[in-house]
Amino acid sequence: MTLASGTKLGPYEILAPIGAGGMGEVYRARDKKLDRDVAIKVLPESVAADADALARFEREAKAVAALSHPNILSIHDFGTQDDVTYAVMELLEGETLREKLQAPITQKQVVGYALQIAKGLSAAHQKGVVHRDLKPENVFVMKDGHVKILDFGLAKRVEAIAAGEETSAPTVSGRTEPGTVMGTLGYMSPEQVRGLPVDHRSDIFSFGAILYELLSGQRAFRRGTAADTMSAILNEEPPDLSESGRNISPALDHIVRHCLEKDRDSRFQSAKDIAFALSEASGPATSIGAPLAPPVRMGRRLIAAAVVVGLAAAGATLLRRSHKAAGEAGVLKRVAVLPFENMGSPDDDYFADGIADAVRGKLTSLPGVQVIARGSSTPYRKTTKTPKQIAQELEVGYLLTATVRWQKSGGDSRVQVSPELVEVSGSGAPTSKWQQPFDAALIDVFQVQSDIATKVAQSLGVALGAAEERRLSATPTKNLAAYDAFLKGEEAIDREGTLPANLRRSITFFDEAVALDPGFAQAWGGVSGAWSLLYSLGTPTPEAASRAREAAARVSALAPHSAEEYLASGRYAHQVDRDYSRAVEQFEQALRRAPGNWDALFGLAISERALGRWSDAVEHFRQAKRLDPRRASTNMLLGHTLMYLRRYSEAREVAGQGLRLAPSNLDLIHLKAMTFLAQGDLAGARAVLKATPPEVPPTALVAEMAYWRDTAWVLDEEQRALLLRLTPSAIDDDRGKWGNGLALAAALKGDVSSTHRYAEQARQAFEEQLRATPQDPERHAFLGVVLAYLGRKEEAIREGKRAVALAPVAKDAAEGPYYQHQLARVYILVGEPEKALDQLEPLLKIPCDLSPGWLRIDPNFDPLRGNPRFQKLLAGAN
Repeated sequence: MTLASGTKLGPYEILAPIGAGGMGEVYRARDKKLDRDVAIKVLPESVAADADALARFEREAKAVAALSHPNILSIHDFGTQDDVTYAVMELLEGETLREKLQAPITQKQVVGYALQIAKGLSAAHQKGVVHRDLKPENVFVMKDGHVKILDFGLAKRVEAIAAGEETSAPTVSGRTEPGTVMGTLGYMSPEQVRGLPVDHRSDIFSFGAILYELLSGQRAFRRGTAADTMSAILNEEPPDLSESGRNISPALDHIVRHCLEKDRDSRFQSAKDIAFALSEASGPATSIGAPLAPPVRMGRRLIAAAVVVGLAAAGATLLRRSHKAAGEAGVLKRVAVLPFENMGSPDDDYFADGIADAVRGKLTSLPGVQVIARGSSTPYRKTTKTPKQIAQELEVGYLLTATVRWQKSGGDSRVQVSPELVEVSGSGAPTSKWQQPFDAALIDVFQVQSDIATKVAQSLGVALGAAEERRLSATPTKNLAAYDAFLKGEEAIDREGTLPANLRRSITFFDEAVALDPGFAQAWGGVSGAWSLLYSLGTPTPEAASRAREAAARVSALAPHSAEEYLASGRYAHQVDRDYSRAVEQFEQALRRAPGNWDALFGLAISERALGRWSDAVEHFRQAKRLDPRRASTNMLLGHTLMYLRRYSEAREVAGQGLRLAPSNLDLIHLKAMTFLAQGDLAGARAVLKATPPEVPPTALVAEMAYWRDTAWVLDEEQRALLLRLTPSAIDDDRGKWGNGLALAAALKGDVSSTHRYAEQARQAFEEQLRATPQDPERHAFLGVVLAYLGRKEEAIREGKRAVALAPVAKDAAEGPYYQHQLARVYILVGEPEKALDQLEPLLKIPCDLSPGWLRIDPNFDPLRGNPRFQKLLAGAN
């Protein structure tokens, strides 16, 4: 029935139609009694003619009217006149969420809308009112951003099929018969699809489907037919939100997953819990529909020092069930998994470490838990420190320890793991939160790892949905020998470092693991990561690139859309292809699947630094340091970034903090010395080198100073003499870098003949390397310098310019300045001081390691000292 303008319904006068749907037609009307405009919904004649349906409608209208909540559409009145049954509601100005979805929405807006919906749902559910047809069409956004839920309590009883809508079978004469499916396909819960009785948790599932669509722009369960859509709701997980190509917060991703659990007992148990989780999750105020960040360029030397790269700790403060949340809301549980004590042969230490590392990795994937990374946990092996001392040093509230015993008797080997979770409070004595021994056949070690992680999570009060339980129970391989080889490969890198020789040793073990189990995705990731690192740290070769690429492809085929896939692809893109835009994309994808992962957060910081997002990089480096406070590479990269920003006292303090934990780390020693050089203090830098611990080989120290950042000039005469006695084996037999370093040392000594001899050897090596890797900016830069030593001016300038063109500052804010610095050196060596200054002047205006103080003491710049332009640079503040 269509009502004409001027029609009277009690004290209401119809003004104009607003819209129509399965629930009937909606009109704008004037309330003559209260002198206001209202909306009037006229119900279908089938409802008005059915006494039972009409009685239920009146009961529900009264229930909703009693809610009186700012996020629920208010019902003012209802009645029947001349066979017209109608409801009178507040009049809204704005548009539905369905209409809002036609344009990009920011994550900040999504969180705002979702929080209001959750609050409205919570108010209704507390009064026993369930919507049962929550969808974007039934959520209205007013012009000021205020959200109202429409048709609350009405649609669940009386909605019929609307033309063109994906609705289910209608009720019989307005009555809900047993087995009747009601709602809108694509937003229905599994229990609705099955025609089972529903409760408030069905609305929570529908809420999750709406939030998924707001974030991704795609429907979670829409398929080609109604039958296929129902099957997807019952049996399939929606595509990962990260596949939408939008930069979606891991915290929001977790909320969506928790809402969309198939089992209603595994979902959020109340809309109030959702509101709490949303209040902790804040998305960036950037358009969800906008492209990802611009291409990223990272320094190869610096990224390689960290071994692997990856993603952020965002989302770790989420999701407790209502019965767990009381008294603990907002508390983030920080846990350190200490090295499991091997009670057997020392030869089995690596396997005990592997068990601990697997448990650590599983816990890292959980919401509400922040796990200290391996690099800061393993130094406590066989420690004499008390639990309280360890907890204070790592700033954690919980320690997980264990002993591992073995029974080895041929084919019936067993492992006994006795873990204990200790809670360490600020003042009281440490207390045992949980302990339980596990005794299993060695082949069942994966089940033991999963059981320990699950028990720890439960003891910490973490709500485990189906997705979390799947992650905790996942096993990397069924082949114990393959797993054994994989752990040995990881040990070769984690315990012994990323020197090329250690990388090659790890590759041997990883290759053995994938030979024993070709379906072992994690081991293929080890193969790819090690080859990518070897390409970046050692001499780049086509073989290394090919092996890294092929192994990454195997991970993608075996474990698509997994964190392992995206980490392997990201490492390859960054370290081999130098496709930094793709690397960022891959690492962000990995982060969504493994929130709280140190490698990913660290990689994010390096990416931001390369983009020139310096403040963000510093903040994320600090977060990474909090997750892994003892790892030297975190301190080194944070300190180096602060030095680029010319915050020298802060950089020196960070270097000092790292050296207190790792006093023989050459990267940190070099960094600390550089902070003095940047302030023009050569004596201070040399004092740092003199204080190097005796366990650091003198050959390693002089090689470090010669081969990185051209700082051989800082060495004293005795150290320079030692440098000139080194052979190429001191730097992985790279005759290019060896010859370049020794040419600089000989030039500082004034030995022209030796300078030319070393430069010629370096030239031959660099040209050979560049035939295999022609896009390597570092080797083009170094080739330019050695050609300049040889007096081959035009060729030297060409190579220096080539390096800058391959990695300009605009694309690589971290390493681009260094290549520009090398071009300035080329111009100085070939007698072009003005062109050298053209390169130097811009560098002192942007973040980089050069400074006026550095220029004052570096002998490489001696030919410029009488130039007025150079003197002006020296006059600048450090």
